[in-house]
Amino acid sequence: MAFRPWIIALAGIAAAVLFLSAVSQSGAVLSANLYGDEVVGGGAGSDAYGDFNAYADPADASLCYYLEVAGLGEVTEAHVHMGKRGENGRELVSLQLAVMDEACASLEDETLKAMMARPTRYYVDVHTRAYPRGALRGQLSG
Repeated sequence: MAFRPWIIALAGIAAAVLFLSAVSQSGAVLSANLYGDEVVGGGAGSDAYGDFNAYADPADASLCYYLEVAGLGEVTEAHVHMGKRGENGRELVSLQLAVMDEACASLEDETLKAMMARPTRYYVDVHTRAYPRGALRGQLSG
């Protein structure tokens, strides 16, 4: 019983350290599941899909991500756009397919902060030769 106050104090210190490290972390994880039926006007069939996982870091002005797709022909372009579900929007950054390693793109810190605050107002889309207006699309979530 003599150690009980020390255990409580140590637990409190550990919790404070974890809280402060979480608060000092400047970025956020963003992700999207990509499907053809999410493309405005229609995209690829139900056999095609994709996955986007990213870490947005305003302090580094970077968006580091993995983008993978399946069931599509040759991908010609991929982007992050500003736009709500069901609406096309302005292109913010071009993306690359990340086969084995993550890729990183530069974005203004204010844009990254806006994406982190309201991720559902942004989407990822993928284009192919067969679907030049968009094969796959998915709204971001945080």
